[in-house]
Amino acid sequence: METFDCKQTKWEGLWWHPEYAGFSSSSINLAKLKEFKGNVRLLVRKNKYYNNGENSRPNYLFCIKDSKSDIFRNIEVVMEPQSGTYQDDCGGRLYTEEEVRAIINGTVANVRYGVTDPYDILPSDFV
Repeated sequence: METFDCKQTKWEGLWWHPEYAGFSSSSINLAKLKEFKGNVRLLVRKNKYYNNGENSRPNYLFCIKDSKSDIFRNIEVVMEPQSGTYQDDCGGRLYTEEEVRAIINGTVANVRYGVTDPYDILPSDFV
């Protein structure tokens, strides 16, 4: 088994159901989680793209993250000499100012061309 240290799942949705006054999530494949050991946390945040349920957007988003992670910490930037990319202390990719500008410009261009679903706009599309 692999430890879950410095890992997290992708963000998934939580939808409100007024008929039973509760939320339901996206489907979770437990077989994938059985490959890991360790302690995790469930992180939940308000979906900034929620627009009163328009286009079936979820009210909240959640992910499963390593419980040892300090969620609200300052990230140290370390230059990795081999690849020239910046990474946090868990090996996550960080972006330069120029890359962030390219992502913003690409996102604006996609919206101008009619791509309005935020799940169809990925940073990797523009870097």
